[in-house]
Amino acid sequence: MVVVIDPAHPGQLKLAADPYDRKVAGIISGANGLEPGIRLTAEGANMIDGDQPVALAGRVWCWCDADASAPIEPGDMLTTSGIPGHAMKATDPTRAFGAVIGKAMTPLKEGKGLVLVFVNLQ
Repeated sequence: MVVVIDPAHPGQLKLAADPYDRKVAGIISGANGLEPGIRLTAEGANMIDGDQPVALAGRVWCWCDADASAPIEPGDMLTTSGIPGHAMKATDPTRAFGAVIGKAMTPLKEGKGLVLVFVNLQ
């Protein structure tokens, strides 16, 4: 699931719920059996220790939403969706600046499903 910086709680993240959210921070990793390669922790630091590993780079599976007008193809840039925790194809370049989470590595023709994403915050 896609997470964003939570402005109401400094140092914490929350599920993304707004399209093209520039507070996008990463994707919770571990879906579809793909475990995180590196884990950075800050145990005992009350404002920055999270419960879930968040991918800031690399390959992770991510829940995505592909409607009929915007199917996802490999190479498409992805951004936050209006569906909590989901990504969608970034089709508006003016809104995408600063809100891209990465690029799709697998397709999703329609509906909701897992897409392999190369995480590359932009």
